[in-house]
Amino acid sequence: MHSSFGRMFFYFIGGGSVSKIQLVNITKIFKTKENDVHAVRKASLHIEEKDIFGVIGFSGAGKSTLIRCINLLERPTEGEVVIDGKNLMDLSARDLRAERKKIGMIFQHFNLMRSRTVAQNIAFPLKGSGLSKEQINKKVDELLELVELKDKKKAYPSQLSGGQKQRVAIARALANDPSILLCDEATSALDPQTTQSILALLKNLNEKLKITIVIITHEMAVVKAICNKVAIMEDGNIVEEGNIIDIFTKPKSEVTRTFINTTTSIHQIYELIEKNDPLVDLDVDETMLRLVYSSSNTKEALMTYLVKTYDVSFNIIFGNVEVLANSPLGNLVVKLKGEKANIESAITYIKGQGVGVEVLK
Repeated sequence: MHSSFGRMFFYFIGGGSVSKIQLVNITKIFKTKENDVHAVRKASLHIEEKDIFGVIGFSGAGKSTLIRCINLLERPTEGEVVIDGKNLMDLSARDLRAERKKIGMIFQHFNLMRSRTVAQNIAFPLKGSGLSKEQINKKVDELLELVELKDKKKAYPSQLSGGQKQRVAIARALANDPSILLCDEATSALDPQTTQSILALLKNLNEKLKITIVIITHEMAVVKAICNKVAIMEDGNIVEEGNIIDIFTKPKSEVTRTFINTTTSIHQIYELIEKNDPLVDLDVDETMLRLVYSSSNTKEALMTYLVKTYDVSFNIIFGNVEVLANSPLGNLVVKLKGEKANIESAITYIKGQGVGVEVLK
């Protein structure tokens, strides 16, 4: 396939939807004296306009390198970076600088200039923009209002809390009216309450400005709170990708399941099983299941139907419901009691309803 045709193909994939960001077979190799380090291995991502897209992985998974490839802070060894249909890899240095202005970025440690006021930090990207001093001042005021820091205009970074510093960094990243905002571990240095306020701000900016947001994190709670789609990285590879509901209800990889279990008390069931706790003891005619379901597959009283149709009874051991991407997501651990063949038929039926099923014991 000719490269330009390939870019056009990738640009329009996804049922006619237009990609905002398309990473195609991105590989990044760092060369050292001892050996070559493969930070990213043939990673491809399709991120649509207005997505809040999470990329999650443990330390060393390659996620920060991958996000830096989006604006070519790290130039990929191989692959294509296509933004709004343009392959950044093909651009001249001048054209690349122009495209980068459309991509804002915030970092874990804020990267503010300590000797400059909040207003001066926010105004810094506007140097050489051609705007007058009055226009820049007006822009700074608008951005300060947007991030709810109007009263901190003349303050210095040393006078701000961590959350306030990140709000300044966000305002600075928005100075050139970008259509993409990259967030590299942007909440990792913040306490849980401040993290929630920053995530709420990002979600508000996504809705108000229609800006596409890419979030790099090692915390599934961050993905859970804000993202509509997620990719999971391990050892430089993207091992799984999809919308947040599908990933949480039908995880395919072990690393994905590990991340999901960090955000729910469901992991305690596995610990009880490991310890042979009496709570999870089974009679000879019982099977313990974990069911994961969303609003799309809970339109009927599932357990009641199983009792009536397959001559089984059930006992609920654990249950919780939370909201992901404006959709309810439930976890249920039950003991099913009945003849083996009936239980197997019930499990087959449950799977047929699109409910995630894991036989625990």
